[in-house]
Amino acid sequence: MHKTRIEREEYYIQVDAEGKAITGEIQRVDVLVKEIPRQGFAITYLSNIIQMIDAIGSRKMAVVKYLLSHMDSNNKISETEQEVANHSGISRQTVHSTLLLLERAGVIARKTGTIMLSPRLVHKGNAQRERYLMTKFVEIKNDAITAPENE
Repeated sequence: MHKTRIEREEYYIQVDAEGKAITGEIQRVDVLVKEIPRQGFAITYLSNIIQMIDAIGSRKMAVVKYLLSHMDSNNKISETEQEVANHSGISRQTVHSTLLLLERAGVIARKTGTIMLSPRLVHKGNAQRERYLMTKFVEIKNDAITAPENE
């Protein structure tokens, strides 16, 4: 059963496009909060997405959109940088610099032929699924750190 509660009251005045009061009438509204379980839908953390968008330019944002739209149920994209470039129509140099930026920011983890998006950014499933994916994300991140440079 889902619970709904009145969190607080807020007051609003109707304004025009310039922010001037239209009627001057103040309306009292209740702010409702509905508790919803974290099962069966994609969870996104807006603050992380906004930080990421702020750090990325337009062509780089296209790389991010490609990653988000091509990840599998394990948050992985099984493609090399070159394959992402070929499939997305974005230069390899832009793909490389974007992935490097995202990796440094902790948004992705990579190892040869695999890119994984952080479950703290987006994932499909419940809290248990998030913990499982976070474990896999950390494993990939650690593998990449300990892998020899020539891989």
